[in-house]
Amino acid sequence: MMSGETLISKFKGALVGAVLGDCIGSIFEGLWAKSIAIEKVLKKVDKVESEAEKTDDEDRKIWEYTDDTAMARSVAKSLIEKKGLDPKHMAQMFSEEYFKEPFRGYGGGVITVFTKLKESHYLDPFRPAAEQFDGCGSYGNGGAMRIVPASLFAYKENDPKTLTGLVEQVTKLTHTHPSAVDGALLQSYAVDLALRGSGELKIESFCDELQKRMKEREESEAKKDKKKKGKEEDQPDMIKTSSDFPSLAYTEIIDEIKKCALQDPIPTSEEISERLGTDIAAYRSVPAAVYSFLRASTDINKLEGRNPFEKTIILAISLGGDTDTIATMAGAIAGAWYGLETIPQSWQRSCEAVDDALTFATELHKINTSDE
Repeated sequence: MMSGETLISKFKGALVGAVLGDCIGSIFEGLWAKSIAIEKVLKKVDKVESEAEKTDDEDRKIWEYTDDTAMARSVAKSLIEKKGLDPKHMAQMFSEEYFKEPFRGYGGGVITVFTKLKESHYLDPFRPAAEQFDGCGSYGNGGAMRIVPASLFAYKENDPKTLTGLVEQVTKLTHTHPSAVDGALLQSYAVDLALRGSGELKIESFCDELQKRMKEREESEAKKDKKKKGKEEDQPDMIKTSSDFPSLAYTEIIDEIKKCALQDPIPTSEEISERLGTDIAAYRSVPAAVYSFLRASTDINKLEGRNPFEKTIILAISLGGDTDTIATMAGAIAGAWYGLETIPQSWQRSCEAVDDALTFATELHKINTSDE
């Protein structure tokens, strides 16, 4: 049985890891793999660490968080305040947070959702997102990037179905495309498995359990789809969507994640970008985050002396593309597995909102250990 001290360390590690991945990853956002090398990331990390040594708070540079953390904070605060999911409350928090600080880097699609939510006084919190893109919904990674508090909140239940239901609802407030929802589920399952894991990370076992959960999810959705259409049809390895936007089933993508994580020699950043993706689509970014966490448990050239959490963040950023989101997701998984103690104090000292993340983690831990 996991001790209370270990569990709260994992809760704190998950939320702090997500914040740091976002803050440090945002430095490189939009740069592609061919223009980023591990050496470049290390130079920035050195800068982060040197800034932390400054004793004058006014003189010390603080790296700011983006919309990834802004929305994750709203998820955490709403779940804590309402002790569960209140869609209207969470939608209002998303919208109010945006209008209070619109400079955090929000995408145009979600801004439209927030505007419609505010104009409608949050009467139907799911409708604006469902109407996006001719009713197909967004397939972006905006649901996955903020979902870690949901994994922490549902930990006590120890039931993938409970977590699935919560994640679906939280995600559909802004992203309703099946690929976006399943991407958020993949991320939430990875965090949940990391929270429950200990000792040496076994890549194959982790991927197998992750794949098992996603297979159950995809088979369940296929049955619902067949029932809805009222006829039998084959369910291929491609997800059929009303938007004609095809994506490989996540169960198939996990096979590719495993191959990349076990490949010797380690794949180049350009190769990972091509095979797993590093852009804003959920199915082309969540896999890169999971890969970064898994691969960082092995030896990586030029990262000797760095612990697995540090390697996870640095590797995730070096892949290029949507670096803040990939690093925030990877940092959440790594923090959940390795715990707060593995996260450098210098990184924590140099990034915005770490204290709030620690507070949210403590409150979510209390909810899980309460007898109520």
